[in-house]
Amino acid sequence: MRETCDSLFIIFVKNFNMKKIFLLLSSSFLFMACPPESIEPPIYNKDYGKGLYILTDNGVNFYDFDERVLKEYIYSTVNGGSLQNPSSLNIHGNKMYIVTKNTFHKVDAETFLSEFSIPGFTDAQQCENAYFNRFYVTDKGESEIKIIDLISRDISGHISTGDSVFPTDIVVNGSRAFVINSGGDSSSDYDSTIVAIDVRNISEVLNNFAGNIITGKNPSSVVNDGNIIVLCRGIYDENDALNNEESSFSRISAGSLSVDANTILSGIYNADNLCVDESDTRFYFTASDGVYWSDKSSFSSNLITDKKNPNVLISNNETYFDLTDSIYKTVNYLWCNDQDNPNYLYKLNFQTNEFEDSIILNSPIIDLEIYR
Repeated sequence: MRETCDSLFIIFVKNFNMKKIFLLLSSSFLFMACPPESIEPPIYNKDYGKGLYILTDNGVNFYDFDERVLKEYIYSTVNGGSLQNPSSLNIHGNKMYIVTKNTFHKVDAETFLSEFSIPGFTDAQQCENAYFNRFYVTDKGESEIKIIDLISRDISGHISTGDSVFPTDIVVNGSRAFVINSGGDSSSDYDSTIVAIDVRNISEVLNNFAGNIITGKNPSSVVNDGNIIVLCRGIYDENDALNNEESSFSRISAGSLSVDANTILSGIYNADNLCVDESDTRFYFTASDGVYWSDKSSFSSNLITDKKNPNVLISNNETYFDLTDSIYKTVNYLWCNDQDNPNYLYKLNFQTNEFEDSIILNSPIIDLEIYR
Protein backbone atom coordinates (compact mmCIF):
# COMPACT_ATOMS: atom_id res chain seq x y z
CA MET A 1 0.00 0.00 0.00
CA ARG A 2 2.80 2.38 0.89
CA GLU A 3 4.57 1.60 -2.40
CA THR A 4 1.38 2.44 -4.28
CA CYS A 5 1.07 5.82 -2.50
CA ASP A 6 4.72 6.62 -3.18
CA SER A 7 4.25 5.87 -6.87
CA LEU A 8 1.18 8.10 -7.07
CA PHE A 9 3.09 10.96 -5.35
CA ILE A 10 5.98 10.66 -7.84
CA ILE A 11 3.55 10.73 -10.78
CA PHE A 12 1.84 13.86 -9.28
CA VAL A 13 5.20 15.66 -8.84
CA LYS A 14 6.23 14.82 -12.38
CA ASN A 15 2.93 16.08 -13.77
CA PHE A 16 3.17 19.24 -11.63
CA ASN A 17 6.69 20.02 -12.87
CA MET A 18 5.66 19.46 -16.49
CA LYS A 19 2.74 21.87 -16.10
CA LYS A 20 5.01 24.36 -14.39
CA ILE A 21 7.57 24.14 -17.19
CA PHE A 22 4.83 24.49 -19.80
CA LEU A 23 3.47 27.61 -18.10
CA LEU A 24 6.94 29.13 -17.80
CA LEU A 25 7.70 28.48 -21.47
CA SER A 26 4.31 29.87 -22.52
CA SER A 27 4.76 33.08 -20.53
CA SER A 28 8.30 33.48 -21.88
CA PHE A 29 6.99 33.12 -25.44
CA LEU A 30 4.29 35.76 -24.81
CA PHE A 31 6.85 38.10 -23.27
CA MET A 32 9.16 37.74 -26.29
CA ALA A 33 6.23 38.23 -28.67
CA CYS A 34 5.48 41.74 -27.28
CA PRO A 35 8.63 43.90 -27.74
CA PRO A 36 8.73 47.28 -25.93
CA GLU A 37 8.46 49.27 -29.18
CA SER A 38 5.00 47.84 -29.84
CA ILE A 39 3.58 49.61 -26.76
CA GLU A 40 1.29 52.44 -27.84
CA PRO A 41 2.25 55.97 -26.66
CA PRO A 42 -0.21 57.86 -24.45
CA ILE A 43 -3.06 59.53 -26.33
CA TYR A 44 -3.78 63.17 -25.57
CA ASN A 45 -7.25 64.50 -26.22
CA LYS A 46 -7.69 67.15 -28.88
CA ASP A 47 -9.75 69.33 -26.57
CA TYR A 48 -8.84 72.68 -28.10
CA GLY A 49 -7.97 73.73 -31.67
CA LYS A 50 -10.29 76.19 -33.43
CA GLY A 51 -11.48 78.95 -31.14
CA LEU A 52 -10.41 81.99 -29.14
CA TYR A 53 -7.31 81.83 -26.93
CA ILE A 54 -7.25 84.34 -24.09
CA LEU A 55 -3.98 85.15 -22.33
CA THR A 56 -4.28 86.49 -18.78
CA ASP A 57 -1.86 87.09 -15.92
CA ASN A 58 -2.61 83.53 -14.75
CA GLY A 59 -2.10 81.73 -18.07
CA VAL A 60 -4.03 80.65 -21.19
CA ASN A 61 -7.79 80.13 -21.47
CA PHE A 62 -9.77 78.71 -24.39
CA TYR A 63 -13.23 79.75 -25.62
CA ASP A 64 -15.10 77.49 -28.06
CA PHE A 65 -17.13 79.70 -30.43
CA ASP A 66 -19.51 76.88 -31.41
CA GLU A 67 -20.17 75.44 -27.96
CA ARG A 68 -19.80 78.80 -26.17
CA VAL A 69 -17.76 77.07 -23.48
CA LEU A 70 -14.79 78.59 -21.62
CA LYS A 71 -11.95 76.33 -20.48
CA GLU A 72 -9.57 77.98 -18.04
CA TYR A 73 -5.89 77.41 -17.22
CA ILE A 74 -5.43 75.04 -20.15
CA TYR A 75 -1.60 75.16 -20.15
CA SER A 76 -1.50 74.19 -16.48
CA THR A 77 -4.26 71.59 -16.91
CA VAL A 78 -2.38 69.75 -19.68
CA ASN A 79 1.24 70.25 -18.64
CA GLY A 80 1.08 70.60 -14.88
CA GLY A 81 3.24 73.74 -14.82
CA SER A 82 2.46 77.44 -14.98
CA LEU A 83 3.41 80.40 -17.17
CA GLN A 84 5.30 83.13 -15.37
CA ASN A 85 4.76 86.74 -16.50
CA PRO A 86 3.11 85.99 -19.88
CA SER A 87 3.41 88.58 -22.68
CA SER A 88 1.76 87.39 -25.93
CA LEU A 89 0.41 84.58 -28.11
CA ASN A 90 1.12 83.67 -31.73
CA ILE A 91 -0.36 80.86 -33.86
CA HIS A 92 1.51 79.45 -36.86
CA GLY A 93 0.17 76.33 -38.54
CA ASN A 94 -1.22 74.11 -35.82
CA LYS A 95 1.25 75.29 -33.18
CA MET A 96 0.83 77.93 -30.50
CA TYR A 97 3.83 80.02 -29.48
CA ILE A 98 3.64 81.63 -26.06
CA VAL A 99 6.02 84.41 -25.09
CA THR A 100 6.58 85.11 -21.41
CA LYS A 101 8.97 87.63 -19.94
CA ASN A 102 11.86 85.15 -19.71
CA THR A 103 10.83 82.14 -21.84
CA PHE A 104 9.63 81.10 -25.31
CA HIS A 105 7.15 78.18 -25.35
CA LYS A 106 5.94 75.96 -28.21
CA VAL A 107 2.77 73.91 -27.71
CA ASP A 108 0.40 71.86 -29.87
CA ALA A 109 -2.65 74.07 -30.47
CA GLU A 110 -5.09 71.14 -30.46
CA THR A 111 -3.89 69.26 -27.38
CA PHE A 112 -1.98 72.15 -25.77
CA LEU A 113 0.76 69.71 -24.86
CA SER A 114 4.09 71.52 -24.42
CA GLU A 115 6.72 70.56 -26.99
CA PHE A 116 9.57 72.59 -25.52
CA SER A 117 10.49 75.83 -23.73
CA ILE A 118 13.54 78.04 -24.29
CA PRO A 119 14.74 80.40 -21.53
CA GLY A 120 17.23 83.25 -21.87
CA PHE A 121 15.17 86.44 -22.25
CA THR A 122 15.16 89.59 -20.15
CA ASP A 123 11.82 91.12 -21.14
CA ALA A 124 10.43 89.27 -24.19
CA GLN A 125 7.38 90.85 -25.89
CA GLN A 126 6.28 89.36 -29.24
CA CYS A 127 7.35 86.65 -31.69
CA GLU A 128 7.00 85.98 -35.43
CA ASN A 129 7.86 83.16 -37.82
CA ALA A 130 11.05 83.97 -39.75
CA TYR A 131 11.12 80.89 -42.05
CA PHE A 132 13.64 78.03 -42.13
CA ASN A 133 12.53 76.75 -38.69
CA ARG A 134 13.26 80.08 -37.03
CA PHE A 135 11.29 82.49 -34.89
CA TYR A 136 12.22 86.08 -34.08
CA VAL A 137 11.45 87.26 -30.53
CA THR A 138 11.60 90.91 -29.49
CA ASP A 139 13.43 91.38 -26.20
CA LYS A 140 12.57 94.80 -24.85
CA GLY A 141 14.97 94.39 -21.93
CA GLU A 142 18.03 93.96 -24.17
CA SER A 143 17.08 96.14 -27.20
CA GLU A 144 17.39 93.24 -29.60
CA ILE A 145 15.81 90.41 -31.55
CA LYS A 146 16.65 86.93 -30.33
CA ILE A 147 16.64 84.24 -33.03
CA ILE A 148 15.02 80.95 -32.02
CA ASP A 149 16.14 77.77 -33.81
CA LEU A 150 13.20 75.35 -33.64
CA ILE A 151 15.40 72.37 -34.56
CA SER A 152 18.19 72.80 -32.02
CA ARG A 153 15.69 74.37 -29.59
CA ASP A 154 17.89 77.21 -28.47
CA ILE A 155 18.72 80.87 -29.07
CA SER A 156 20.97 80.81 -32.13
CA GLY A 157 21.67 84.53 -32.56
CA HIS A 158 20.93 88.17 -31.73
CA ILE A 159 20.12 91.26 -33.80
CA SER A 160 20.36 94.71 -32.20
CA THR A 161 17.50 97.17 -32.83
CA GLY A 162 19.44 100.15 -31.45
CA ASP A 163 20.94 101.52 -28.26
CA SER A 164 18.58 101.72 -25.26
CA VAL A 165 15.45 101.25 -27.38
CA PHE A 166 12.36 99.16 -26.68
CA PRO A 167 11.47 96.69 -29.48
CA THR A 168 7.94 95.31 -29.08
CA ASP A 169 5.70 94.41 -32.04
CA ILE A 170 7.02 92.59 -35.14
CA VAL A 171 5.75 91.38 -38.54
CA VAL A 172 7.39 89.51 -41.42
CA ASN A 173 6.64 90.48 -45.02
CA GLY A 174 8.14 88.11 -47.59
CA SER A 175 11.87 88.41 -47.14
CA ARG A 176 11.96 91.06 -44.39
CA ALA A 177 11.00 91.47 -40.76
CA PHE A 178 9.85 94.83 -39.42
CA VAL A 179 10.26 95.65 -35.73
CA ILE A 180 8.89 98.72 -33.98
CA ASN A 181 10.86 100.55 -31.30
CA SER A 182 7.93 101.69 -29.20
CA GLY A 183 9.46 104.33 -26.96
CA GLY A 184 9.46 104.66 -23.19
CA ASP A 185 6.72 105.20 -20.65
CA SER A 186 6.97 108.97 -20.28
CA SER A 187 5.73 111.57 -22.78
CA SER A 188 9.26 112.86 -23.33
CA ASP A 189 10.87 109.43 -23.79
CA TYR A 190 9.55 108.70 -27.27
CA ASP A 191 10.89 106.83 -30.29
CA SER A 192 10.07 107.01 -34.01
CA THR A 193 11.99 104.15 -35.59
CA ILE A 194 11.11 100.92 -37.38
CA VAL A 195 13.95 98.43 -37.88
CA ALA A 196 13.98 96.32 -41.08
CA ILE A 197 15.82 92.98 -41.08
CA ASP A 198 16.49 90.76 -44.11
CA VAL A 199 15.44 87.23 -43.13
CA ARG A 200 15.99 85.41 -46.44
CA ASN A 201 17.08 85.73 -50.06
CA ILE A 202 15.09 83.04 -51.95
CA SER A 203 16.53 79.92 -50.27
CA GLU A 204 19.38 81.63 -48.40
CA VAL A 205 19.01 82.17 -44.66
CA LEU A 206 19.73 85.77 -43.60
CA ASN A 207 19.65 87.73 -40.35
CA ASN A 208 20.92 91.06 -41.64
CA PHE A 209 20.07 94.59 -40.58
CA ALA A 210 18.46 96.27 -43.63
CA GLY A 211 17.79 99.80 -42.35
CA ASN A 212 15.90 102.19 -40.09
CA ILE A 213 12.66 103.92 -41.08
CA ILE A 214 11.39 107.08 -39.37
CA THR A 215 7.66 107.18 -38.59
CA GLY A 216 5.42 109.17 -36.25
CA LYS A 217 6.13 109.36 -32.53
CA ASN A 218 5.89 106.20 -30.45
CA PRO A 219 4.97 103.47 -32.97
CA SER A 220 2.71 101.10 -31.08
CA SER A 221 1.67 98.30 -33.46
CA VAL A 222 2.32 97.05 -36.97
CA VAL A 223 0.55 94.83 -39.51
CA ASN A 224 1.55 93.33 -42.84
CA ASP A 225 -0.95 94.45 -45.49
CA GLY A 226 1.22 93.98 -48.56
CA ASN A 227 2.79 97.20 -47.41
CA ILE A 228 3.80 97.66 -43.78
CA ILE A 229 1.18 99.63 -41.85
CA VAL A 230 2.37 101.26 -38.63
CA LEU A 231 0.11 102.85 -36.02
CA CYS A 232 1.77 105.47 -33.80
CA ARG A 233 0.46 106.59 -30.42
CA GLY A 234 1.85 110.11 -30.65
CA ILE A 235 2.29 111.75 -27.23
CA TYR A 236 -0.30 111.06 -24.55
CA ASP A 237 0.04 112.62 -21.10
CA GLU A 238 -2.89 111.82 -18.81
CA ASN A 239 -1.79 114.46 -16.35
CA ASP A 240 -1.33 117.37 -18.78
CA ALA A 241 -3.27 117.43 -22.05
CA LEU A 242 -1.15 120.38 -23.26
CA ASN A 243 1.69 117.91 -23.87
CA ASN A 244 -0.42 115.65 -26.11
CA GLU A 245 0.24 115.08 -29.80
CA GLU A 246 -2.18 113.22 -32.08
CA SER A 247 -1.73 109.64 -33.21
CA SER A 248 -0.83 108.79 -36.82
CA PHE A 249 -0.62 106.09 -39.50
CA SER A 250 2.43 105.35 -41.65
CA ARG A 251 2.45 103.19 -44.79
CA ILE A 252 5.90 101.77 -45.60
CA SER A 253 7.02 100.06 -48.80
CA ALA A 254 8.51 96.71 -47.76
CA GLY A 255 10.86 96.72 -50.75
CA SER A 256 12.24 100.26 -50.87
CA LEU A 257 11.76 100.96 -47.13
CA SER A 258 10.28 104.35 -48.05
CA VAL A 259 7.39 105.98 -46.17
CA ASP A 260 4.65 106.26 -48.80
CA ALA A 261 2.10 107.96 -46.52
CA ASN A 262 2.06 109.55 -43.08
CA THR A 263 -1.45 110.49 -41.94
CA ILE A 264 -2.28 112.37 -38.72
CA LEU A 265 -5.42 111.08 -36.98
CA SER A 266 -7.19 114.29 -36.07
CA GLY A 267 -8.39 114.38 -32.47
CA ILE A 268 -7.26 110.81 -31.75
CA TYR A 269 -4.67 110.10 -29.04
CA ASN A 270 -2.86 107.06 -27.66
CA ALA A 271 -3.80 104.79 -30.60
CA ASP A 272 -2.70 101.16 -30.24
CA ASN A 273 -3.62 97.49 -30.88
CA LEU A 274 -3.95 97.73 -34.65
CA CYS A 275 -5.63 94.74 -36.31
CA VAL A 276 -7.32 93.87 -39.62
CA ASP A 277 -10.86 92.53 -39.85
CA GLU A 278 -11.24 88.94 -41.03
CA SER A 279 -12.68 90.09 -44.37
CA ASP A 280 -9.52 92.18 -44.91
CA THR A 281 -11.52 95.35 -45.62
CA ARG A 282 -10.72 97.68 -42.72
CA PHE A 283 -8.44 98.33 -39.75
CA TYR A 284 -9.49 98.45 -36.11
CA PHE A 285 -7.59 100.06 -33.25
CA THR A 286 -8.00 101.33 -29.71
CA ALA A 287 -7.49 104.92 -28.51
CA SER A 288 -7.87 106.99 -25.36
CA ASP A 289 -11.60 107.46 -25.96
CA GLY A 290 -12.69 104.05 -27.30
CA VAL A 291 -12.50 101.80 -30.37
CA TYR A 292 -12.12 103.03 -33.98
CA TRP A 293 -12.28 101.58 -37.46
CA SER A 294 -10.24 102.97 -40.33
CA ASP A 295 -10.37 102.83 -44.11
CA LYS A 296 -7.39 100.82 -45.37
CA SER A 297 -6.44 103.21 -48.15
CA SER A 298 -7.21 106.72 -46.87
CA PHE A 299 -6.82 105.98 -43.13
CA SER A 300 -9.96 108.04 -42.43
CA SER A 301 -11.08 106.89 -38.98
CA ASN A 302 -14.44 106.62 -37.24
CA LEU A 303 -15.36 105.97 -33.62
CA ILE A 304 -17.20 102.66 -33.13
CA THR A 305 -17.82 102.83 -29.39
CA ASP A 306 -16.77 104.83 -26.36
CA LYS A 307 -18.50 102.52 -23.88
CA LYS A 308 -15.30 100.60 -23.12
CA ASN A 309 -11.67 101.51 -22.61
CA PRO A 310 -9.82 98.52 -24.11
CA ASN A 311 -6.13 97.79 -24.62
CA VAL A 312 -6.66 94.34 -26.19
CA LEU A 313 -8.60 93.86 -29.43
CA ILE A 314 -9.27 91.19 -32.09
CA SER A 315 -11.74 90.77 -34.97
CA ASN A 316 -13.72 87.65 -35.90
CA ASN A 317 -16.56 86.78 -38.30
CA GLU A 318 -19.30 84.58 -36.88
CA THR A 319 -22.11 82.91 -38.84
CA TYR A 320 -25.56 82.18 -37.41
CA PHE A 321 -28.98 81.11 -38.74
CA ASP A 322 -31.51 83.95 -38.78
CA LEU A 323 -34.91 82.44 -37.97
CA THR A 324 -36.76 85.53 -39.20
CA ASP A 325 -35.26 85.51 -42.70
CA SER A 326 -34.49 81.75 -42.71
CA ILE A 327 -30.95 82.34 -43.96
CA TYR A 328 -27.42 82.17 -42.61
CA LYS A 329 -25.87 85.54 -41.79
CA THR A 330 -22.27 86.46 -41.10
CA VAL A 331 -21.53 89.20 -38.59
CA ASN A 332 -18.19 90.83 -37.81
CA TYR A 333 -17.53 90.94 -34.08
CA LEU A 334 -14.84 92.71 -32.11
CA TRP A 335 -13.62 91.05 -28.94
CA CYS A 336 -12.04 93.45 -26.45
CA ASN A 337 -11.31 93.98 -22.79
CA ASP A 338 -11.98 97.05 -20.66
CA GLN A 339 -9.24 98.58 -18.54
CA ASP A 340 -11.87 99.68 -16.02
CA ASN A 341 -13.00 96.02 -15.74
CA PRO A 342 -9.78 94.18 -16.63
CA ASN A 343 -11.11 90.63 -16.03
CA TYR A 344 -13.99 91.00 -18.51
CA LEU A 345 -13.93 90.14 -22.21
CA TYR A 346 -16.64 91.83 -24.30
CA LYS A 347 -18.15 90.96 -27.68
CA LEU A 348 -19.13 93.94 -29.85
CA ASN A 349 -21.36 93.54 -32.91
CA PHE A 350 -19.78 95.85 -35.49
CA GLN A 351 -23.01 96.24 -37.49
CA THR A 352 -25.14 97.34 -34.52
CA ASN A 353 -22.38 98.80 -32.32
CA GLU A 354 -23.94 96.89 -29.43
CA PHE A 355 -22.23 94.63 -26.92
CA GLU A 356 -23.91 91.23 -27.06
CA ASP A 357 -22.01 89.14 -24.57
CA SER A 358 -19.23 89.10 -22.00
CA ILE A 359 -16.93 86.50 -20.42
CA ILE A 360 -15.44 86.76 -16.94
CA LEU A 361 -11.82 85.61 -16.77
CA ASN A 362 -9.65 84.65 -13.83
CA SER A 363 -7.35 87.71 -14.05
CA PRO A 364 -6.60 90.75 -16.28
CA ILE A 365 -6.49 90.04 -20.03
CA ILE A 366 -3.14 90.49 -21.80
CA ASP A 367 -3.60 89.15 -25.35
CA LEU A 368 -6.08 87.43 -27.68
CA GLU A 369 -5.44 84.99 -30.55
CA ILE A 370 -7.83 83.08 -32.82
CA TYR A 371 -7.08 79.66 -34.27
CA ARG A 372 -9.21 79.38 -37.42
